Amino acid sequence: MTATPTDGAPSETLDNDTMLPPEGVGHRSTAGWIGVLVILVLLSEEVAYAFNLVTPALPNMAATFQTPHIAWVSTLFTLTGAISAPLVGKLADRDGKKKWLLITTGCMALGSLIVALAPTFPIVLIGRAVEGFGLAIVPIVYSLMRDIFPKRMLAVAVSLATAGIGVTTITGPIFAGLLIDNFGYQGVFFALAIFPLIIGALVLLVVPESPIRVSTQIDWTGGLLLGATIAVVLFGIGEGGTWGWTSWKTLLCGALAIAAFIVWIQHAKRSDHPLIDLSVLRGRPIVTTLITQFTGQAVIALQFVLLSFIVQTPIALGLTYGLGETAGFMARITTPAGVASVLMGLLVGYLAERRGARLPNWIGFALMAAGSLFLAFSHKEFVPILVGYLIYAFGGGLISAAIPNLVIAATPVRLQAVTASTVNVVGSLGSAVAVQIGFAILALNVATVVDGSPIYGGSGFTTVYVLAAALAVIGLIATLLMPHGRKSQSTEALT
Repeated sequence: MTATPTDGAPSETLDNDTMLPPEGVGHRSTAGWIGVLVILVLLSEEVAYAFNLVTPALPNMAATFQTPHIAWVSTLFTLTGAISAPLVGKLADRDGKKKWLLITTGCMALGSLIVALAPTFPIVLIGRAVEGFGLAIVPIVYSLMRDIFPKRMLAVAVSLATAGIGVTTITGPIFAGLLIDNFGYQGVFFALAIFPLIIGALVLLVVPESPIRVSTQIDWTGGLLLGATIAVVLFGIGEGGTWGWTSWKTLLCGALAIAAFIVWIQHAKRSDHPLIDLSVLRGRPIVTTLITQFTGQAVIALQFVLLSFIVQTPIALGLTYGLGETAGFMARITTPAGVASVLMGLLVGYLAERRGARLPNWIGFALMAAGSLFLAFSHKEFVPILVGYLIYAFGGGLISAAIPNLVIAATPVRLQAVTASTVNVVGSLGSAVAVQIGFAILALNVATVVDGSPIYGGSGFTTVYVLAAALAVIGLIATLLMPHGRKSQSTEALT
């Protein structure tokens, strides 16, 4: 592979592992770079809103379409993103990161519009699948940052881009409550369609394109094989609760997924231009980073989904959980948690430049484990729920900002976008697998059925929270085994 600057880029030749000049692309002022950063942060928010606005709307959507398969609204979104992100990352390396940032932003807007206008539940799922292409926005954003930002601003810029997502924890439930209460779930998706169109226009006008191109072929066969593996895994998990975990259908899905994965690995070894460089993924830096991304995103997804149901389940049902409030009430819990998350993201920018990103990452997982365990045994009253969720949120803010910095520290520049996309895929898988397993556990503990929607027993919530704590402990162990993230971010980004 050869990386070269495009027309109008700095005159220096950029080989596989050479960083850009310290002043960044275009020689902008600090104020100019702050403007670019704000736009990219806002665009990253769209991905977070696709989770944080939609999750409170799930009970409303389930009642509207009278479906017990509402988990697929989240799963199909992450499934499409998981399948497409490696290919999108490769195309971004080859054709330009800004170009593919705009394409994926358009997919997010189009998919949201399809859901908002959908007359049936299958059309809703089609729209969410189209939206899923937008999951590549976040890894492309911080890969683009590595290419264009001055090195002195890189750690803070990446941390702010990801920590800014914590703002949606503050605003998401507020917006969701207002939109759902006044316009139904459709209001959420109209908002998700309009927002990326506005920010996408600003990206087109203000954000510079990366000067780096990687000349390579696109491994379409590898993409299809990896996509098939992921699709079969998630389908098997999604239906396993209905079929039975030991039924022949579930076991067949497992066998097909393993077979497809083995074929993909063999294909990648033989290919001159594999979708994912297996030699890089075998290294301990990337492997440990992948584990932390999987477990971190799994815990984040579980926490938000569980909170949505706990807040909106009626008290009159006499369960060991349930505040009997509207979706908007979630803001009383998520607003302080969102503030904590954003503050921790800012702290990561400071720590990453002085102590490396590994330190805030393992502290974050420790806090996530503690918060999840607290909520496992205390999720009936408002104050304990607030305290437990706040403890978790401090940890979530730390790891959400630390992991992108760890990806940059662990990855050579020539593989930055595709590796970042791969890490994002693993995070999406973590979210999808955790949500499906979480709902499967809850489905084993149904207390009653109201208007066609199941009401889950409290023991199911306890079990899922314990699962979240266990996942956080695994992430903590993986972080402690990391060989990277121990030096300042600007130093490690140069390697």
